[in-house]
Amino acid sequence: MTSMEPFRDEARSRDLPQEEVERWLTTVRRCAMLSPVGQAPGGPVAGRLGGLPPMPEGEPVPDLPFLASVDLAAIPPGTTDLPLPTEGTLLFFADTEDPWGDDDWSRLVYVPPGTPVSERGPDGDWPPTVHPAQDLRLTTEPSLPNRGSDTEEFPHGGELGSVWWKTCDQMQPGGPVQIGGYPWVWNADPVTEHDHGPGDWVLLAEIGGEDLTEGDLGVVYWVIRRDDLAARRFTRVRACYDMVG
Repeated sequence: MTSMEPFRDEARSRDLPQEEVERWLTTVRRCAMLSPVGQAPGGPVAGRLGGLPPMPEGEPVPDLPFLASVDLAAIPPGTTDLPLPTEGTLLFFADTEDPWGDDDWSRLVYVPPGTPVSERGPDGDWPPTVHPAQDLRLTTEPSLPNRGSDTEEFPHGGELGSVWWKTCDQMQPGGPVQIGGYPWVWNADPVTEHDHGPGDWVLLAEIGGEDLTEGDLGVVYWVIRRDDLAARRFTRVRACYDMVG
């Protein structure tokens, strides 16, 4: 995984306690970053941005913009700390024009391995936007909270979050699709600051990018309980949306 020296250097320049910095770095979580081919040379193709969704035969296509697909078989075990299926495909849909109006603005479809599929759009007179198709390559990257809080364990947690905010571009190239890890938070943390109910909630996916979502740097997050993910209960996923402002 990428060296964390840029983080250490910035923390040192702020005179943050070295022992606390090293403890903070033990909380690094690995994530699967999926980036367009030109941004992640050499990595395996593990998904696709846009295009038409490869939907199971006989299943209606959600009447929502299709954002991305992720090939779970292309993500090696241990790339994240999530209990991901080792096979199958995840299809992510979201209409971020009004994500606060109702619960029908997003959808996640899990396609089990071996399921016959066909690429097609939804029926209807007003089809949703079809984003240009781009293959996405996989890299394994570190992630840390970009917004921290001062706690008994981490008295400088807020400042350490700021350090990641400033230096992450040097250690994590970023991409429109992230699987696992910590969310990039503009306002409210989708895992800890929403009332999802009891359980060990984790970030399954984060998707955003220019012309992909509405708003200023808009991001869609899908969160799920860890035990539901292990059992492939994808209908229990929750979606949240955030943007600058």
